[in-house]
Amino acid sequence: MLRAISSLSFSGPLEHKIAAAAEAGFAGIEIFREDIVGFDGAPEDVARLAAENGIAVVSLQSLRDFEALPEGERGWAMERAGRFLDLAGRIGAPMLVVCANTRADALADPERAASDLAALADMAAARGLKIGYEALASSAHVRSYAEAWAIVEKAARPNLGLVVNAVHSFAADAGLAALEGIDPDRIFLVHLADAPITRIDQRLLTEAFRLLPGQGNLPVAALHAALARRGYRGPVSVEVFNEQIRALKPALIAKDAMRALDLVEGGGGGGDAVLDIAFLEIACQGEDAQELRDVLSALGFTLTHRAKDADVALWRQGDIRLLVNEARSGLAHSFYLMQGLSVSALGLRVADAAALARKVDGDAAAAEGASYGLPVIRGPAGSVFYLLEEALEDTAFFRDGFAAAVHEPVESRLTRIDHFAQALRPNLFLSELLFWRAVFGFGSEEQRDVLDPHGTVRSRVVANGNGRVRMSLNSSQEAATTTRRFLERTGLAAYHHFAFACDDIFAFARGLPRDMALELPANYHDDLHLRFDLPADTVAAMRDLNILYDRDEAGAYFQLYTRAINGLFFEVVQRDGYRGLGAANAAVRMLAQARVYESEHAFDTY
Repeated sequence: MLRAISSLSFSGPLEHKIAAAAEAGFAGIEIFREDIVGFDGAPEDVARLAAENGIAVVSLQSLRDFEALPEGERGWAMERAGRFLDLAGRIGAPMLVVCANTRADALADPERAASDLAALADMAAARGLKIGYEALASSAHVRSYAEAWAIVEKAARPNLGLVVNAVHSFAADAGLAALEGIDPDRIFLVHLADAPITRIDQRLLTEAFRLLPGQGNLPVAALHAALARRGYRGPVSVEVFNEQIRALKPALIAKDAMRALDLVEGGGGGGDAVLDIAFLEIACQGEDAQELRDVLSALGFTLTHRAKDADVALWRQGDIRLLVNEARSGLAHSFYLMQGLSVSALGLRVADAAALARKVDGDAAAAEGASYGLPVIRGPAGSVFYLLEEALEDTAFFRDGFAAAVHEPVESRLTRIDHFAQALRPNLFLSELLFWRAVFGFGSEEQRDVLDPHGTVRSRVVANGNGRVRMSLNSSQEAATTTRRFLERTGLAAYHHFAFACDDIFAFARGLPRDMALELPANYHDDLHLRFDLPADTVAAMRDLNILYDRDEAGAYFQLYTRAINGLFFEVVQRDGYRGLGAANAAVRMLAQARVYESEHAFDTY
C-alpha cells in the first residue's frame, strides 16, 4: 500500500508540510483545500513542488455537503463541485475526496445521493479524475462505509469509489465484517487515525480527539489487516487533526506518522522486541551521590563492581542492576549538569539490537558521548537506551571494563524491577507513547487521569508482550502538579520513579530506616476501611510502616515509597496476583509528596 499523509495533519506553510512528508519517506500527500489558500504561489506550483520533493499528490480534500441537497440548491452544488474538480486538476491531484453530507436539511434519499454522485463522477471523468466518497459518523444519513458503498454501487461509475475512514467507521460502529461485501478495487483511499477511547460518540469527533494510529485504542491495525486480506493495495493516508500534535514541528509529526504506519503494518504491538531491563544508569555527583548510596544501601543493594577506567559502580540486588555514574565527562555527566541526580539511561535486553537501531535512525545509531561500547538510541523526548542482547555481566564491556569490588551481594530482599514511570512535557507525551509502541512494540492501556492536589496528571501504561517491562507515561498541563514540578527541576523527559518487587513487603519495611519511607496522610488507612474488608491488625501494620494497598479481580497489591532525591524516588511492591500498577493510590502518593515539597520550600498554592 502506498503510504501517504494529509497536509491537514500539520501546521505551518504547505511547502514545509510537503518537504517533511517527503523527508520522512511518505510516497504521497493529500492536499487540504485551506492549505492552498495560504500557499505563496499558484495551484500549479503545488504539483511542481511535490514533484521536486519526489512525492505524489494523492487527493484534494475535501468537497463537503454536496449530495442529496434540496432541489433548489442542486445547481449551485454542481457548479461548486466543478470548481473543486478544476482545482484538483491544477494541483495534480488524481482524486477529489467528497465527504458525506452533514447538513440537517440533506435528503434521506439514497437514490438522489447516488444520482448526484454519478453526475459528479461523469464531470470528473471528463477531466481524467476520480471521486472518493467518504462516510462520516457525523453525517446526516451516510455514517458507515457500508451505507456509502450501497450508494456507490447505485451510482455505477468506475471512477467513483470509497474512502474508508478508521475513526468514522469505528464511531459508527461499523464492523470489519462489512468489508467482505465491498469490492477492494472500488476502495480508492483509506484514512487512518486513532482515538483515546474504544467507543466514540460522534459528537466528540473534534480535532482534540484524533490521534496517530497507536496513540489511542481503536483497532486500527485490525482494520488495516482486514483491508490487506481483502486485496486492497491503494493509498493509506494518515489523517489527524489534533491541536497537540499540530503544535509539533512538521518533521517530528511526519516521523511519528511513519512510525504509526510501521506499528499498524506490524499488527499493533505487543511483541517481545524488548525482553527485560538489563540495568539503570543513574547520573550523580557530590552530596546527592552520597545520599543515593545511603538510599541504595538501606534498600538492600550492594556495590559489587567498579569500572576500571571510569567513576562508575555497579550496585546489585536480585535481578536488578544499577550503574551509578559519577564520571566528570560523557553522556551521563551531561545529564547531570542539565538535571542533577537522575536516571540518565536505561539498558534494555533486546532480541535484535541492530534491528531496533534501524527503526530509529535507519542504521546502528549512536548518541553523542555515549559510554560502554553498546548500541544506543534516543527517544523523541531525549530518553537514552542502551541495547544489550545478553545479561549485563555477559557483555564484553562489563567483562573487560569492570573489576569486582570488596563487597559481596547480601541476601536479596528485592527481586526485580516491577515497573517504572516517566514524566513528559505535554507536547511530547504522544510522541513518546508512539515511540514505545512502534519502536519497542509495546502494548498500551487506555488513558487514565490521576488527580494531583494541584491539578490532573494524564497517564498511559505501556508494556512489552511478556509483561516483564511495564511503565507509566505521565504528563500534566498544570504547573504546580508533582509531575510538572519534577519536569521543571530536571528539564528532560526524566524517569521519576522505579518500583522494585519483593515477596514480603512487611518484613522489608520493618528493616527500612523510619525516615526513608514517604509519610502517608493520616487518614489514608482509615479510608481503607471504607473500601476493603481488611483485618484490623493488617491495617495497623500498614499504618505504622507507611504501606499502601489496592486490590483488583486478580489479587492484592502492597506498596511503599521512599523519600525523593531531586524528585527521583523508589517504590517497593508486593504483587499477589494483582495486574495493575497501583493507580488508585497515585493521588495519595502525589499528595504526600506535595506536602513534603511545600514544607521544604515554604510553598503554598492555595
